[in-house]
Parts: sequence; structure tokens; C-alpha cells
Amino acid sequence: MSMTRKKKVVLIVTLVVALSAIIGFSVNARRKDQITVQMEKITLRDKLISKVSSTGEIKPKEYVELQSEIAGVITVVYVKEGDVVQKGDLLLRIDPTQNETEARAQKSALDIAQSDATNQLAQISLQETNVNRDRSNLHVAEAELQRAEKSAEIAEASFKRKQELFEQNLISRDLYDAAKNELVTAQTLVVTSKARVEQAKAQLAVTEVVLEQTKNTFKSAEFRVTQNRAYLARTEDMLSKTVIRSPLTGVITKLNVEKGERAVPGTLNSPMATLMEIADLSVIEAEVEVDETDIVNVKVGQDAEVKVDALRDKILKGKVTEVGNSAISTTTTSQEAKDFKVVVQVDNPPQSLRPGLSCVADITTAVRANVLVIPMQALTIREFEVDKSGKLIKPAPEKKDKGKVVKAAEKKPTDTTKKAEKKEFQGVFIVKNDKAEFVEVKTGVSGDTDIEVLSGLKPGTEIVTGTFKTLRTLKDGDSVKKENGKKG
Repeated sequence: MSMTRKKKVVLIVTLVVALSAIIGFSVNARRKDQITVQMEKITLRDKLISKVSSTGEIKPKEYVELQSEIAGVITVVYVKEGDVVQKGDLLLRIDPTQNETEARAQKSALDIAQSDATNQLAQISLQETNVNRDRSNLHVAEAELQRAEKSAEIAEASFKRKQELFEQNLISRDLYDAAKNELVTAQTLVVTSKARVEQAKAQLAVTEVVLEQTKNTFKSAEFRVTQNRAYLARTEDMLSKTVIRSPLTGVITKLNVEKGERAVPGTLNSPMATLMEIADLSVIEAEVEVDETDIVNVKVGQDAEVKVDALRDKILKGKVTEVGNSAISTTTTSQEAKDFKVVVQVDNPPQSLRPGLSCVADITTAVRANVLVIPMQALTIREFEVDKSGKLIKPAPEKKDKGKVVKAAEKKPTDTTKKAEKKEFQGVFIVKNDKAEFVEVKTGVSGDTDIEVLSGLKPGTEIVTGTFKTLRTLKDGDSVKKENGKKG
């Protein structure tokens, strides 16, 4: 082989090696720019269950903190903690001595007041008789006065006629004197009758005053009777409260007193005054606090599972029976999140379940069958420009201009781009031609780790699910490669 030919071969080999190196460097550089993503193919789920989880404590549906309404020394305690009692059963007694003494005194005072009222009532009857008598006497006196005045008028007329006759010497003086005496007698009778009328009026006025006074005295006696009867009723009520009975059927869950201790009247929020606690353990509830973001999904009648720390892995079934309409009052500021009370009634509560135990209630708020789901971690939020109708506008893809990559952001914006508004969209990323592509999705209920897809994706579609760090920064149009090395 000639030297010229050898030189040509060496030159060709050198060119091939150099070209391979350039191509390799270009490929490696492009691969270094690619973002590695984790992918997952989405499928239909047979059942998706959405739950709200909240914490609280176990409480009986009906319970009472029994407190004494009177002060006194406890003489007998008939029960102990754990005893089952029926409504009306005797629980304890308080020394009744003082209350019995007061009751006897009030009974005596009532008897005296009733006797006084009876006497005053008899006096009223007597005074009414006297008033009727004096009123009758007045009528008689007034009638006698009328007769006397009539007789006086007749006597005066007779005297005047006889006086005229006497002056004319037509009658004797004896007849004249007799007529004059009759007139004087009649006038005297009128004066006497008037005096009797005034006396009868005065007597009637006196008896009427006495009658009114007697009625007032009777009213006072009646008031004392009513007052003493009320005092006696109150004293007897206090006496009855020395015997304390169970207000409900249940279990003595706590007993705070013993024989010989002093009971004090209960006051609001005074645990020291509580004698014992009784709970109806036949109906047990879990009272939990649900966050304001979840309460809108909780409804009466929804199924729930209750887990109690003290019962380890035992799961209790139940249903929601009450959903609070107002936030639970707290001492925190109004800007902080609010909780709402929710009550779950436990089905067939075990005997080991006790009030006050901590619990967690998982409330089933929705169930979906044969539903398309995606992992929650794949769901992300991105901001895009929107058109006038509010629809998403994707950025223009990268293009090569004489071997140079030109990004859409480097291009001169149009007037439309300048005026475009931006809006956040919820969606996932898929991979097309080794590029990340954002796909808007509409979601429904969420489970523990997955969420329902209502629109935007189809079964079998591969979506980007990780890593978490990658999903935080991944953008539409980024160059990517799948973790398993496959091309998109």
C-alpha cells in the first residue's frame, strides 16, 4: 500500500472517531438536561371510600353527676362503684334531724294560722249579722220618722183651723188648747224620731267598720295560712331530699363519698359537690371534634368505625347520630380553625368500654364503585394563562431555529399575551415525546391515598407520580425520562 493510501485511511478513521465523540457528547448533554420521573398507569378501582377522621372520647348517651340539694351528714350509703341501679333505687341518706324539727315547727305554725283564720271567719259572720240588724233598725227609725212628720203636718193643719175658729169665737178655749197640745206632741215626736234615725245611722256605721276590719284581719290570717303552708311544703321538700334515689337506670361509675362525710349543696361547675356519677352504659357514644373543612361532608346516619386506645386493635361499628351546627367554643382567637361536635352511637358496645376513654372515629362520608383514581401525590397545581372564556392556554412548544433551540418565553410577546390573565389549574403530568405535559383534571371524593378522577384522564393512562421533589418543580414542556428508562 502506498503512503498516500495509508494517509487517507488514517484520516478517515480519525474523522469517524471525532464524529462519534461529538455525537456521544451531544447525546450525553441532552440526557443530563432530562428530568427523571416516576410513572404509574392508572386503573379503575372497585371501590373508593372517603373518610373523615377525628378524635374525641367515649361518653354514655345518658349520665348524671348526682349532687345533694341540702347540707348534712351522710348517715347511710347503700351502693358502691360498679353497682347496677334501677331508676328510683335508694342510694344514700342524709341526717334528717334538723329538717324534721323544722317541719314540725312549720306544721305547728300552720295549725295556729288556720285556727286564727277559722275564728276570723266566724267573726265575719257575726259582724255581718250585726250589720243586718243595725240596717233593719235604721229602716224602722226612718219609717217612724216619716209617720211622726205626717202626724205633725195633720196636727199643724188642725191647729190652724181651730185657731181661726177660736179667734172668731166659734169654738171654746178647751178645743183650742187641745189642738195646740196635739201639735206640740206631734212636733216633739218628730224631733225624737229624727234623733233615733241619727242614732241608728251611727250604729250602722260602727258595725260596718267593724265588719271591714274583721274582713281585713281574716285576709291577714289567710295570708299567714298560705305563707305557713308554703314554708311547710318547702321544709317537707328539704326533708324528702335527705333521701337520695337514682334518677335513671344505670351503673355507678364513680362514688365520691362515704358514711359520715358531709354533703354540701351542689353549685355550677363544682366537682367537689358531686356525690356520685351514674351512667346508662346500654347506649354508648363517641363524641368527637371534626375540623371545619370536613364537617360539611358529615351527615347524620353515616357509618363510622370507632377505635379506642384502651381496646387496642378492636374496631367498633357505629352511626352518626348528631352533627353540631355551631363551632365548639374555645378560648382561642377567631382566626384559628374551628371544630364541630359530632356524635357517633356505638353498636353493641362491649362491657369493657368505659366513659372518658380516648377514641378515634373514622366516618365514611362517601363510597364510589368502579371509579377511576389517581394517587394524591400525583395531583398538583400549576398557573397558566387563560383565554377570555377562562380556558387554559398552554405555552408554545420549543422550536429549533437553524440548529438553535428557541423557547417560547424568548419570543416577543404579542398584544394578546400581554393582556392574558393567569389562573391556577389542578391536574397531573403525563409524558409525550420525552416531554412533560400538564393535563387538567376534575376530581371527586378522596380516599386514604387516592382521589377520584371525574374528567381529564382515561383508564390505562400513565401519569407522573414522583418524586415529590420533582413534582414540586416540574413544568409543562420540561424534558423528562422515565425512571425505568423507557421513552415517552
